[in-house]
Amino acid sequence: MLTIVFTVENNKKGGKMLIGKVVINGKISVKTGLRIGGTTTGLKIGGVDTPVIKDALGKPYIPGSSLKGKLRSLIEKKEGVVFNKEGIHQCDTYDKYKECAVCRIWGILGNKNLKGLTLTRLIVRDTLLDERSITKEMQKNLELEYTEVKMEIAIDRYKGTVLEGSLRSMERIPAGAVFAPLEIVYNVFEEDDKGILIKLFEAMELLEQDYLGGMGSRGYGKIKFENLKIYWNTKQSYESGNINITQINDSEIDTPEKIVKNFEKIKEKIK
Repeated sequence: MLTIVFTVENNKKGGKMLIGKVVINGKISVKTGLRIGGTTTGLKIGGVDTPVIKDALGKPYIPGSSLKGKLRSLIEKKEGVVFNKEGIHQCDTYDKYKECAVCRIWGILGNKNLKGLTLTRLIVRDTLLDERSITKEMQKNLELEYTEVKMEIAIDRYKGTVLEGSLRSMERIPAGAVFAPLEIVYNVFEEDDKGILIKLFEAMELLEQDYLGGMGSRGYGKIKFENLKIYWNTKQSYESGNINITQINDSEIDTPEKIVKNFEKIKEKIK
């Protein structure tokens, strides 16, 4: 289940004040083996060479940093932003910042040239594996409890033979796995922040046509965002305890592609 939060309004002194939040629920489905690398510390003899990242209970999960970083990287390429000598895009003046959806949504490092508050709008949580998605039939064909092991080699392009010492075992989350609930918090502090919310869904579209994690050029990491539901919570909703009541997207508009196509209608309901 995916959760995104969207907040709007300035107070009279120029500070930031909460008006409301858009909350998006959904799930991430794995379509091809997914690999987000973890540490090899403490592995025993016979373990895989390159394990996936796992939580304290030994279950795979998607780190919020991995998802947030990939979404930013894709939208930066799509928007054609300029990178500094360190290979990072970051607006260095307030005028540039105001016109840049990437910096406003995904945030920037502190910069003394920027006046006022430049708060990060997007917060992405870690997302746990839905254990029910690893069926008994799938488990029969898995080398480990939740994951599969794929053997990889490197080929000498001149000789057409296997490079010596290149054989390694890669741990992957299998196709068919589901991660839920995913929670993304998107704070909006100005009225026009409502419009740039579409950039988040565009980034999600791009990710579905790209890959999450590593080794995407070898077929790893295809994912889909599914069953998305968007709710509008006003400040009064939190004061009364009535949150996630008003859904502002129709039930059939439940993917990033459909949401982008119908975004103007959805935005009109964020009041």
